[in-house]
Amino acid sequence: MTQDDFAAQVGYEPPTIRKWEKATATRPVRGKSAQDLDSALARLNDQQAQRFRAAVADDILATGRPHIAREVEGDEVKRREFGILLGTAIALPTVDSAPIPNRIGVADARRLAANVEDIAQREQIVGGTALVQTAVKELERVKAVLETSAFDEQAGKAFMRAAGELATIAGWLAYDSERHPLARRCYADAFALANQAGDDGLTVHVCLNAAHQATTLSRSGQGNPHRALGLIGRARDLSRGRPPGRIHALMAVREAQAYGVLGDRTGFGKAVATAWRELDFAFEHESTEECPQWLRFVTTTEIRCHEARGTSDLGDSAKAVTLSAGLALEQAGARNAANYRAGWAAALANVGDLESATDQGLSVLSDLEREVSSTRTLKLLAPVRDAAEGYSDEFRYRFDNLARRVTTA
Repeated sequence: MTQDDFAAQVGYEPPTIRKWEKATATRPVRGKSAQDLDSALARLNDQQAQRFRAAVADDILATGRPHIAREVEGDEVKRREFGILLGTAIALPTVDSAPIPNRIGVADARRLAANVEDIAQREQIVGGTALVQTAVKELERVKAVLETSAFDEQAGKAFMRAAGELATIAGWLAYDSERHPLARRCYADAFALANQAGDDGLTVHVCLNAAHQATTLSRSGQGNPHRALGLIGRARDLSRGRPPGRIHALMAVREAQAYGVLGDRTGFGKAVATAWRELDFAFEHESTEECPQWLRFVTTTEIRCHEARGTSDLGDSAKAVTLSAGLALEQAGARNAANYRAGWAAALANVGDLESATDQGLSVLSDLEREVSSTRTLKLLAPVRDAAEGYSDEFRYRFDNLARRVTTA
């Protein structure tokens, strides 16, 4: 890209890009500028990522380490997110480039688990649509490894467990991309791998993801909330005896979602109350460091968001707006924050506040144009798009442009 083109993509003026290029070797980019560059990196497609890896490899050969990731002595700004993005871009193999080993060891399982965690953390920044193809390709490679490579019991179970987590995150990425048949296939792989590994915790994870998908699809007549409740019941049975933690709050909030779609006010109210109570217990008994990575998104904001959505499902749009307005978005990653705000914009549209709905919706569209890649979030804005007909040409144009990009991707 030219400097002008890159400046337009990341949302900065060309002089800023020139300053970065001149100064990066001795004065690394920090703060919001660094976060925006991280997001640009995370949006690369496979071919672009390969070129990036090659460029980083050349830099390592020339200097001994990549200057873009060099730490400055005394710098208190920790570039963890950039390390995650860079590490995944460099380390994550593709089907074509990664050979099938003759034998799987525990070290292979650990590397796979680390890659899966990196993908999950990237998803919190940029959403699933940008990552789903990479994750699915890696899942196919890992399944081929299990079919053809030798392993002992310890290494085999560890690798199956990591592969099951990969299948689970691949399913979530497909769900976030509105590719629901693919998500179901990934979850089926995850269930099978969890069973082979004898890992009840992994089975619970898959159950709750699949339940979330079932409830979402039931809003458009493509799913069944009773199936969601069955999956949640299985997760609860496998979690009996577990100490207080976010897992119990998440099970309750997934249950509330299903009851909301069913129109069961009593069931919804009880489940929401349980979710809040369990989250309070979790805050008292489970530190963030002790919590599994995949459960750390369970915060007061997450529960409040689903309480608002369920309230809307039950027909109380005004209360849904009030609940949405109280969301603490600073608790959320970029993808979740955009999703929460999209739900808020839709609630505003449902009560006829078109000015606020389009203002909020336009801010979400800006995220989807620059940083977040989530078809699911765009779909949440559909009520705003309908309401904007004849009211906001800008919203309609930008929404439709993003929708076309999703359709042709």
